[in-house]
Amino acid sequence: MSQIWVKVSVYSLLAVFTALAAIWLRAFIPSNLEAELGADAVETVLSILATSMLTVATFSLGIMANAISGAADGATPRATALLLEDGVSQNALATFLGAFSFSLVGIIALQIGIYEQGGRIILLAVTIGVIILIYVAFIRWVNLLRSFGRIPDTLNRIEKSAETALRHRLDHPFLDCHPLDPSDDVDSDMIPLHAGQVGFVQHIDTAELQKCAEALDLEIRVARIPGQFASASRPLAYIQAKAAEPDKEARRKLSACFSLGAERTIKQDPQFGMIMLSETAARALSSGINDPGTAIDVLRRALRLLLCWENRPTPNVVHDRIWVPGLKPEGFLRDLIRPIARDGAAMVEVHHVLQSVLHDLAQSRPDVFGNAAQAQSREALERAEAHLTLQSEKDEIRAIARKVMRSEVEYKAPATL
Repeated sequence: MSQIWVKVSVYSLLAVFTALAAIWLRAFIPSNLEAELGADAVETVLSILATSMLTVATFSLGIMANAISGAADGATPRATALLLEDGVSQNALATFLGAFSFSLVGIIALQIGIYEQGGRIILLAVTIGVIILIYVAFIRWVNLLRSFGRIPDTLNRIEKSAETALRHRLDHPFLDCHPLDPSDDVDSDMIPLHAGQVGFVQHIDTAELQKCAEALDLEIRVARIPGQFASASRPLAYIQAKAAEPDKEARRKLSACFSLGAERTIKQDPQFGMIMLSETAARALSSGINDPGTAIDVLRRALRLLLCWENRPTPNVVHDRIWVPGLKPEGFLRDLIRPIARDGAAMVEVHHVLQSVLHDLAQSRPDVFGNAAQAQSREALERAEAHLTLQSEKDEIRAIARKVMRSEVEYKAPATL
């Protein structure tokens, strides 16, 4: 939504430049051309645009608000940010509001006599261009409204955003820094770097952090990667000073390289996508909705998403003074599987697909998901045996779980992922 005001301002500036162009060019326009083309009608057209565009913009905002509210109720409130970032809806609202602004400025310019002696021809030409933009934006907006905010549309947005974030993180598994095993002990001479506020790490500017480390002659072990919570007892990083310890101002600059917020964002945090998917499935499995089909759809989307995760050679280190932990496949599967297995514990069809997804992951990516898939399979099987009533259903799920356990596993430490 932050881009809307920019586009509206562009339309307002267009109206101003149109008036200036009319002043400069009207001397070159034949006096009889204005009457022949019916340029006097431009004031009526602008009046219609000014009246209708404000109404359409208000109506569109109402539709968008209802769609976002529906997505929050039907999927997860965490997905509303993805709907707000939709380019088609932003462009439509900006076009409607911008056309209103353009019309208003044009009417004012007409009333004070700027568009005289052929200047209306220029205003008419630009107005026709604006009408074409309105038509295109309106058609795209109507086409979007067929699915905007519905469950499939919301899941598509979550899946696409999570895949983009995951692929980017796999290309830069340690944010172009040294790999760090989070299980390693912190040296006693390391200095904790605390954030100025409490919240989730949303982004790390490793390039700026490297510059600060070089200027201060430091080595930095990042403790909280994007998606993790930072507080007084959870420092952002640990600093090892080779010379003098950083002072208060230096620590402030270092902590400013970590962007914190009250909510998680998906750009550098693909695991957040797993949470949004599982929350959507858990809501569908609630007693008030009872929609196992959506939960099954979520599991298959997650499988498609996670199969792009492959172990790759460790890339070259760009920021040689920083160490960063890698992603953990255990965390991805835990955030995805556990809520679905819990809320769908009494549904054999959900367990069947859940165990099948774990089997596919363990078979296709044993070096990444082998151990994690087997751990989640065991836990989900315990829930199934505790809640399924028919022995035949239990035997069915046990048979698939045994396939997961027999999957060949070549486990590698998370730090190499």
